[in-house]
Amino acid sequence: MAEQFLRHVINADVDPVVLFRELVANHDGGFWLDDSLEETVSYMGVGTPLDVTDPFAEFDASDVLPVSRVGWVSYGLRAETLGVDVSIEPQPRTGMLRVSCAIEIDHRDNEISVIGLRKDTEFDDLVAAVMSLAGRTAPIVPTPQPRTAHWRDDPSVYADLIESCLHHIRDGDAYQLCLTTGVDVTGEIDVADSYCALRAVAPTRNAAFIRIGDITLLSATPETFLTVRGRTATTSPIKGTRPRSMDTDEDFLLKRQLETSDKERAENLMIVDLCRNDLSQVCNPGTVSVSSLHRIETYSTVHQLVSTVTGELRPECTPGDAARVLFPAGSMTGAPKRSAVQILQRLETAERGMYSGIVGYAGAGNLSLAMTIRSIVLDSEGAHIGAGGGITSGSVVAEEIAEVGVKAAALLGVLGASPNPYLYTE
Repeated sequence: MAEQFLRHVINADVDPVVLFRELVANHDGGFWLDDSLEETVSYMGVGTPLDVTDPFAEFDASDVLPVSRVGWVSYGLRAETLGVDVSIEPQPRTGMLRVSCAIEIDHRDNEISVIGLRKDTEFDDLVAAVMSLAGRTAPIVPTPQPRTAHWRDDPSVYADLIESCLHHIRDGDAYQLCLTTGVDVTGEIDVADSYCALRAVAPTRNAAFIRIGDITLLSATPETFLTVRGRTATTSPIKGTRPRSMDTDEDFLLKRQLETSDKERAENLMIVDLCRNDLSQVCNPGTVSVSSLHRIETYSTVHQLVSTVTGELRPECTPGDAARVLFPAGSMTGAPKRSAVQILQRLETAERGMYSGIVGYAGAGNLSLAMTIRSIVLDSEGAHIGAGGGITSGSVVAEEIAEVGVKAAALLGVLGASPNPYLYTE
């Protein structure tokens, strides 16, 4: 008989935001794997920080609990997966938690449970803590105090970097280059208020909060890096973005513009081909296929062009192996991947850190990882945001600059930070 985990259903009205604020946000090891669209399942709790050398192996070390490993992998781990040089990194390359007890929020059945590997003091204390918060109302998130955004590259510098990318593409060094920049916001920032504000303005199935030591990741990423259910591996790269509009007619036109853009569709297709090639290294021959091509996904702030690639893992390959061959994601590098990474290493003015990495969890033999984009990283210095876009031969410099501004806008708004010169460049 298969080993079972313990479940205690909470028969009371408990607000997940209250649980987050009271039991998770201010604890080392606190996490919330948050379907803020409230369509599937979310998990939150406090895990034990791990010192790991191979995070992909940790993603394989899952027990019967649906969420037994939680963590992030920074973009710097490309040093191991691609064997390329990496500069000084702004955050640790890996953050990982072991989880033995958690809160499960099933949005489909509107049910909250405490789940654990065994009935012990930790499990009983968590049940009691959840029950004690029944009926509590979450506070209104205060308006953030004004802060100054310090951009790594001003738009004119970024324009020159785009031109350098176009030069490399014309010379045949790459087909696509995902050029990025960053924004820093200094000062003390409340992690709970900031995450609650972020999930409210940019809800997504892949949202995440993870706090390890003095580093906290707040993510509203829409992009799935990799899921493994049973032996089926799935990746869903995003390439192609348009802003939302409050005007219904204009919003429809923006969506239609993305849907029919030859440039955006070509950009997306290049990454789809790259994902197919990556997955073919760990999947049975003939099983890698494109199950969805160029569909539009609409979020509160943007329309996105998304495709999905699936494959069946070979018997000797694990979910961690699949994550390893896909990392770093082609949607954040360009193609060919190794050449693109090396070119971007020379062009970009700082390491990306956690931005362009991955975040998620493993458990019960399954794996769920998302891209660390549309995210805020908080540390002792303040907040750090990454933004960028894919450059192809069809790129228009002004449009690429505007896309960076659009992607950073909601994140800066959460922090009360300005200016955002990328939105106002002619």
